[in-house]
Amino acid sequence: MPSTLHHLAGIRRQYGTAAAVHWVADRLGRRLLGALSVRVVWLDADRLPGWIQPDPDLDFRFLEPEEVRCFAEDPDYELEAAMAGQIEHGSDLCFGVFAGGRLATYGWYALGGVEAEHAMGVAMSFPPDVAYMYKGLTHPDFRGRRLHAMAMGLALRELAEHGVTKLVSLVETTNFASLRSCARLGYVDLGRRISLGWGRFRLVRAPRAAKQLGVGFGKHARPGTARPALAGVR
Repeated sequence: MPSTLHHLAGIRRQYGTAAAVHWVADRLGRRLLGALSVRVVWLDADRLPGWIQPDPDLDFRFLEPEEVRCFAEDPDYELEAAMAGQIEHGSDLCFGVFAGGRLATYGWYALGGVEAEHAMGVAMSFPPDVAYMYKGLTHPDFRGRRLHAMAMGLALRELAEHGVTKLVSLVETTNFASLRSCARLGYVDLGRRISLGWGRFRLVRAPRAAKQLGVGFGKHARPGTARPALAGVR
């Protein structure tokens, strides 16, 4: 309880009383109703800000499957060796930033669709020109340099050369820092996706704006397909 109150006080100081009240309501909803509220955000390559530029001291590129297996041996990266298979299959890509030969940050991008376990409990699908950014991490030694946001922008520019010109992501409505970061990067907020319940008995309300752009949720999600044409980015 003391740590929870401390965290709540920190939210109030940094984001205001309304944000603190929202955080409490969100936690109660999760516990009592299995409720989860997330923002569906959308980034078009044309909206990337000018400050997204490669740093000459860093190396930006997509990772090979064997590299993923290697980094999975280091718990700091929170990777599983089995994830390399998703790259080999063509359903996922992993974009990394290297500093002095070390992996500083990475982001995972799904193509075509993604299972519920990777989309906060509700399966998703999306058009061929869209990638879903769903997992990212910056190594503790490199945090505080906004590398992750830069990497997302550079990854989208690289993907755009292969026909994937948009990103869709999910951000919990109480992740105030990530929502601010997305706004700085040029993401557009398409609205809230709300889900209630547990397991198979889960009700989903998705934002109309996302559905109009071809994003499917839950029973409306179509199985994703591999994108071998993108193999050249690796």
